[in-house]
Amino acid sequence: MRIGTFAGKAVAYVLAVLVSLRLGIGLYAWDTANRLEQPNFSVLCKLPGGVELRQYEPYLIAETEVASGPMRESTGKGFRTVAAYLFGKNKARGSGSEKMSMTAPVRSSGGDKTKISFVMPSKYSMRTAPRPIDRAVRLRQVKPHFMAARTFSGPPPGEARVQREREKVLQALGDRSLRPEGDAETLVLGYHDPFMTPNFLRRNEVGIFVDGDSVRSAGLTSAA
Repeated sequence: MRIGTFAGKAVAYVLAVLVSLRLGIGLYAWDTANRLEQPNFSVLCKLPGGVELRQYEPYLIAETEVASGPMRESTGKGFRTVAAYLFGKNKARGSGSEKMSMTAPVRSSGGDKTKISFVMPSKYSMRTAPRPIDRAVRLRQVKPHFMAARTFSGPPPGEARVQREREKVLQALGDRSLRPEGDAETLVLGYHDPFMTPNFLRRNEVGIFVDGDSVRSAGLTSAA
């Protein structure tokens, strides 16, 4: 009986240590991701349903396209392709290759093909960024824009969750007489890795680009 009690306590102790270690690693990963460089934006206002209306400054992205399929699989494949570029599969403007710093968020959007992109460190421009070796990766300048975004925690979202969040964003825009831009492309943003950071700490966002004229008509900004 005593041996069984001791064994039970030992197992409980080991499990507690493992849980504490896992949480410690997760908190470190979460804190590290929070320190990564992100695009500059200002929050113009809070819309209904926990949606933010944001105005973004221009930034550069490294982007690839993969065949559309299950969202998490497509995102993972595209992530590896663009990550390889950032981590040295490139040709520096001088010579050799260059390993670049990670930034946040990782961007993805659907359609006939799934687009996956990383935001480039702000020190780079189209002229100074290393050239991709893989032809599947391209650099693209994102112009200043408005976006309505809703933030939520949890694992990387699947199609059903993205659709639910998209509907909430569209509802919030309609409540303020704001129009989506173009075909209302949906952007999924992930700020933390899906492996080390605990799901309850992970930050996800679903965003929709907003027509600038409708923002200005609503008197929410005077900027172009």
